[in-house]
Amino acid sequence: MVGSLQYEVDLKEVVMIFVGDYEEALEKLGKEFFIFNIRYERNLVEWAKQNKIGLNEPFQPMKLIAGNKNSLVMVVQSEIKEEVLNSIIAGLSVRWSLMDNAANMAERLDSIKKRLAYCLLKEYARTGAGLAENELQLDEWAIGEMEKLDFFRE
Repeated sequence: MVGSLQYEVDLKEVVMIFVGDYEEALEKLGKEFFIFNIRYERNLVEWAKQNKIGLNEPFQPMKLIAGNKNSLVMVVQSEIKEEVLNSIIAGLSVRWSLMDNAANMAERLDSIKKRLAYCLLKEYARTGAGLAENELQLDEWAIGEMEKLDFFRE
């Protein structure tokens, strides 16, 4: 048609993960590492800014902090875009390929529960397990703990 414009709109579907659906699994895992308090925040970045707490990654889904009486508190974003979680696992896959280029970490972490468990354990390793700041060492520790806890048998 003359005089009219046709627009193609690419409406990429945004899939949100409601972390509360995995609350029981996260709480059980947290207790293994003496994290007895899991708090959910709608926007972790805003929460971190308000509380003057630095995040290690721009879209980090979880942050471990010391609570009252030096207890550990895992602050978790209550809704996470699936693409953000997929990006975290893609980063793991790239780092892991430096060590084992035959392993496909995205296939091993084939469920939202496993991916959230990995995020929780990596955050614990980053701030609570006394490991070096080497991302691959943090990844190795988190995956090793998942293996010990039989996450890969599910």
